[in-house]
Amino acid sequence: MSFRRFVYYCAVCGGCAAYAGWVLGRVFSFESVLVLSSVRGLLLGLTVAAALGAVDAWWNLAALDPRRIAARAAASGAAGAAGGLLGAALGQALYDSLHLEALALFGWVCTGLLVGAAAGAFDVAARLVRREPVGGSLRKPFHAAVGGAAGGLLGGIIFRLLQALCYRFVIEDTDTFWSPSAWGFVALGLCIGLGVGLAQVMLKEAWLRVEEGFRSGRELILSKDVVTVGRAEICDVGLFGDSGVEPLHARLLRRGDGYVIEDVGTAEGTLVNEQRVTEPMALRDGDAVRLGKCVLRFGERRTKPPERSEP
Repeated sequence: MSFRRFVYYCAVCGGCAAYAGWVLGRVFSFESVLVLSSVRGLLLGLTVAAALGAVDAWWNLAALDPRRIAARAAASGAAGAAGGLLGAALGQALYDSLHLEALALFGWVCTGLLVGAAAGAFDVAARLVRREPVGGSLRKPFHAAVGGAAGGLLGGIIFRLLQALCYRFVIEDTDTFWSPSAWGFVALGLCIGLGVGLAQVMLKEAWLRVEEGFRSGRELILSKDVVTVGRAEICDVGLFGDSGVEPLHARLLRRGDGYVIEDVGTAEGTLVNEQRVTEPMALRDGDAVRLGKCVLRFGERRTKPPERSEP
């Protein structure tokens, strides 16, 4: 999946999931506005974070295993539910106390921030469970949280505008299947998804593009300290169907603010710009990495290219 498609699917799935959350929220009815808002925020966070977690898994997993995608979506949804509950409850409580419209928007910003962080936190949680160093995996939830907060702000503004316009111009009862709150939820979920996707793409530091081989055109952000490349399903970058690629063929290792690549002792080797890698080699923006018949293009955003010693 390309970066453009990733952002598109984040936005569309975020909007659809938010509408599903609004539909689920119609089942509940409470006298307390605070409780009702909290439940709706919980359902919004649950559905949107689960959808974004599924999109992220679909994009990043080398093998599209439905069980692994479902596991990531469930974990993201659970964290998103907690974030949505907290954000909505905080915003409603502040609004009830001070009666300032901006405080209601603050609640949606908090909701977007926490939902975005939840959608990007699966890898961090998995590393903590395995007692592995978290390292660079924190960048992903941080970027997603920034995008989610921006999306929450924009979506909250649109939510209020749609609500005001509907009550201003629609004569019939607005408490219908497509009431202002439904449209507002869709706008909020769409903006949070768009913000999460855009932030990850725009704030990326290093990435790979598959130019030749399995799933050519796929683009992958490098947010981990160690990225594995090979034919095995457990590899971060899976290159299936090529006998010249070993189950574990190469590793990309973060060194300072850049990456180096090392071959793991394969028969056919790993080539960078047609030069065989015999020891860890620093990668520069635009380098072509060949493994078997597959070609990966390395990209990075940095102000000063690393020095590379030529043999």
